[in-house]
Amino acid sequence: MKKRHRLLKRQLKHIDLTEEMLLQLEPFLDAVDGAYQDFDQDVNHLETIVEKSSQELFDANQQLKKNVTQISDQLDRVVGNIQEIIFETDLEGNWTYLNPAWEWFTGKAVEDSLGKHYSNFFENVNNDTIFSNVDFKSIGNKTFTQIIDYRHHSGEHRWAEVSLKVVSNEEGWYLGTIGSIVDITKLKKTERDLIGAKNKADIANKAKDEFLSTMSHEIRTPLNAVIGISHLLLLEDPKNSQLEYLNSLKISSEHLLGLVNDILDFSKIESGNFELENNPFSLDYVLNALQTTLKQRAAEKRIEFVIQKGQHLPDSIKGDSMRLSQVLTNLAGNAVKFTEEGSVTINLKVTEDLPNVSKIRFDIIDTGIGIAEDKIDLVFKSFTQANSDTTRKYGGTGLGLSISKNLIEMMGGTLQVESKVGVGTTFWFELSFDKTQGAAIAPRKDAGKVGAYSSLNGMKVLIVEDYPMNVMVLKRFFKKWDVDFDVADNGQIGVDFATKKDYDLVLMDLQMPVMNGYDSARNMRDNTTEHNKNVPIYALSASAFMDVQVKVGAAGMNGHISKPFNPKDLFEVLKSHAPNV
Repeated sequence: MKKRHRLLKRQLKHIDLTEEMLLQLEPFLDAVDGAYQDFDQDVNHLETIVEKSSQELFDANQQLKKNVTQISDQLDRVVGNIQEIIFETDLEGNWTYLNPAWEWFTGKAVEDSLGKHYSNFFENVNNDTIFSNVDFKSIGNKTFTQIIDYRHHSGEHRWAEVSLKVVSNEEGWYLGTIGSIVDITKLKKTERDLIGAKNKADIANKAKDEFLSTMSHEIRTPLNAVIGISHLLLLEDPKNSQLEYLNSLKISSEHLLGLVNDILDFSKIESGNFELENNPFSLDYVLNALQTTLKQRAAEKRIEFVIQKGQHLPDSIKGDSMRLSQVLTNLAGNAVKFTEEGSVTINLKVTEDLPNVSKIRFDIIDTGIGIAEDKIDLVFKSFTQANSDTTRKYGGTGLGLSISKNLIEMMGGTLQVESKVGVGTTFWFELSFDKTQGAAIAPRKDAGKVGAYSSLNGMKVLIVEDYPMNVMVLKRFFKKWDVDFDVADNGQIGVDFATKKDYDLVLMDLQMPVMNGYDSARNMRDNTTEHNKNVPIYALSASAFMDVQVKVGAAGMNGHISKPFNPKDLFEVLKSHAPNV
């Protein structure tokens, strides 16, 4: 009998078969035996695979445990070295997790704090708890944040920023909170230092402004007398030998005034207290005034001064005519100053002409000493000229180009320069102006002529002024113009005069003893006669700061005339309010 598989042999034992029957079934039994043999091989193969898979799964599980341990250790090291508190609480406010930074903040062990309510720890200097008894459930999906000042367990006063967010599960049920407590003491100290520095800077700027305002008043007040007297003497038909001296006096005093104005303008630009006007003006008027101002100066140096105007230049435009004139006078004046032979040319042309706007290019060209290439950027810096020899030979503060550059940028342009040493220099810029309708403003034909002023006989003016020289100058002009006047040497006396007598106009100095000009004007408006509610009051002040204009209006005054005043400007103000003119 053939050797059969154990399972087949076991089954054949239970069947009573004869030899003959076994011989007949032998092919079938061979097939069954083969199937059993194949099954055993398959089982053995599967067991081998399962064994290998189990080993691989075991190895993978061990590696995963190792990775988890490594990551956990890394996280523990990271969280342990974080200087901010990382925490979790349940919805009742009991600590469920705290990192080691907790001990640095509170001086209490993490193990002793877990499971306890937050209100037992970390109170601010007012003994309020860090979350101010906030209901966690009411926070929802928002982040709760607050800054507290607390006392560190060492006794030091410190600051912290506390923030938390409510944690919920997939079903939306609130489980607790997670958050952080960050020490921001250094940030707070820096913030306080910055605020302190800003306050100090504000105080310093205020002191500087007050100093400049005072110095402006103290310098411009006597200058007003000097320039005023020079005007008066020039009107007295002086001898030819005296005329040269008087013109030199007038030019020198006006030059000194220009230096003072440069310093004040620079200060106003630096402090951000500079504002541009936007009023209609005549471009021709600005250019004619520039021609009058500089042509004589150029003639004295025997150089040519030319203004060339291109086609389609609008005459009536909107902008700040005074500042445009200041820039052109500065640039052209420098060109004349630094040119010994040849010419100075101002060239204007329209580079863009739209229905309501014109863009105009201004070129100031000279054949002067020129600027070295490595010095070009230097000339735009404050209080700086190309070299020290320039300062000694030509004078000046070194502020003109800096101020001009800033003014042009404030008006929307950029000051450019091209120069070659010994050949000359060209400064140029472009500005856009709104066109305006109507006739251009023309200069008065009688401007500057002796005897151009008409009589203001019958006009009554109150002068409120404490500086004797300025009073003397005003008296001389008023006598020439047939103006009747009274003089009060402080604001209180001015109020007393206005109570007893009606005037056609009041000229009010601003800085005076007993009562200043602002208070005096208010008192005249509110506490004197009905006439004084509407009497024209003009500030006549040596202060050149922008806020003076605002203060003058707030005090109820009609306008501001700056010292040193131009006699023609003062006359026009008087004439506009004279009763019989």
